[in-house]
Amino acid sequence: MAFSVQGKGGLLLLPTAKLPAELQHLFATAFSKRIQNKNSPNEVLYHYTSLTSLMGMVESRKIWMSKADFLNDSSEMVYFSEVLKKSVSHMKDVDSAEAWHHYIRKFEDCMNGFLNDIDEDGLEVYVFSLSHNKDSLALWYNYAQGDGYNIGFEAEDLVGKGEKILKTINGIHGFVLYQEEEQEEFLRESLRDAYELFNRQEKQGNDIAFEEYFNILLAACATFFKNPAFKSEEEYRLAAVIGKESRVNVEFRARHGIIIPFIAVELGDILPICHVTIGPKNNIDVAKKGVDYYLKSKGYNLDKVKVSKSIAALRY
Repeated sequence: MAFSVQGKGGLLLLPTAKLPAELQHLFATAFSKRIQNKNSPNEVLYHYTSLTSLMGMVESRKIWMSKADFLNDSSEMVYFSEVLKKSVSHMKDVDSAEAWHHYIRKFEDCMNGFLNDIDEDGLEVYVFSLSHNKDSLALWYNYAQGDGYNIGFEAEDLVGKGEKILKTINGIHGFVLYQEEEQEEFLRESLRDAYELFNRQEKQGNDIAFEEYFNILLAACATFFKNPAFKSEEEYRLAAVIGKESRVNVEFRARHGIIIPFIAVELGDILPICHVTIGPKNNIDVAKKGVDYYLKSKGYNLDKVKVSKSIAALRY
């Protein structure tokens, strides 16, 4: 679970390798159970975007991970904060032992520091959002304004065999959790399972690793907890959590009249694209012909890349 993107500052994101083996195992088990292995990704994952972004990614052979608080779902950090505080309040009543309350206070201190970093823009989350839904009205409207495109990626290449991605972005990937009960359960299980180890380590005067464990857990929650209102998106995301000391190369693009910060992640080869869908508001007859011609000119085999028109009916 330790991913090794080296930015200019050399900061490792979610550096679980620094944790004792037992803590590494606890985090990996909970993360795999609740987020990565809820289901295996479908054969194809879809990224909804503009034509400009599609062409930019194809030209550069990079995926563009946008700063989360500049997206339509920027309220998710506010939601995440509320869920955290509510969960901690509930967990205080799980056990009356002073050791448990001491443990939760330690976590609460880390939580407050983590949230403060987010408030002061010292911690940034960059995401590449994908969906199982290949022709969603909500996603067309929210992320492609109806006349954009979606890019279908081979999930096995992008995620299952995506070692290049993970090494490049110091990232994590998995299914977004939308139900508050599931979110609280992931947090509660991750904390409860580490409790006995915390007591044992503290008695030995060696509980420093738990601050790192708590911060890693919080980063995972910040990345994969989302308001239930967005459940229809069925999101699978690649994400990088950038700390204040990191100096990654941030670029900028225009989107719907605003400037969006993003990081470009190089894959080293043509993107594993298998399908491009033209948005439902784009009724230009030559749109498909243009995409076909463009992809072929960039080295894509059109026998392996399907280009089609959305069949979703838009009503404005």
